[in-house]
Amino acid sequence: MELRHLRYFVGIGEEENCRRAAQRLNVAQTGLSTQIQDLEAELGFKLFDRLPRGVKLSAAGRLFLEDARRILQQVSEAAARVARGQSGTLRVGFTENASWRGVVPESLRRFRERQPDAELQLTLATSLEQIEALRSERLDAVFVFNMPKGDTELDHLPLDFQHVELAVPRGHAWPE
Repeated sequence: MELRHLRYFVGIGEEENCRRAAQRLNVAQTGLSTQIQDLEAELGFKLFDRLPRGVKLSAAGRLFLEDARRILQQVSEAAARVARGQSGTLRVGFTENASWRGVVPESLRRFRERQPDAELQLTLATSLEQIEALRSERLDAVFVFNMPKGDTELDHLPLDFQHVELAVPRGHAWPE
């Protein structure tokens, strides 16, 4: 499968008309139809229901259209990063209260000094949400509180310990 197959598929999927898609993509309609037939054969399922006047996305085609758009968007973003000279992307999660103290901002500052051309994507989330995102590879690294004990899938490094105190009005009955 080639990127042009995805571009052609998205064009027809959005237009639901081969003639208009061919004009939009600046290709011959017969070549476009052939490329889509080749893509369907490679995938093993029909992307379109052929109608007397045009085409309509099949159920599988509707699902595939979302993924094809996402893939083309990612390729476009990657090309733009390279064109801007960015050397890669680091996706980091953190909790809101961790961002107030020195460890997270200092770590990000040091990363930026060492990798000035890298893209840094920051995600604010709870510790549990971050760990799930790390496991599913939506994040590359996370700053969390209370790392699950005995987790053999993830490596972790203690960075800081938080000092927390309880304050109550003088003379309050608790915490005696």
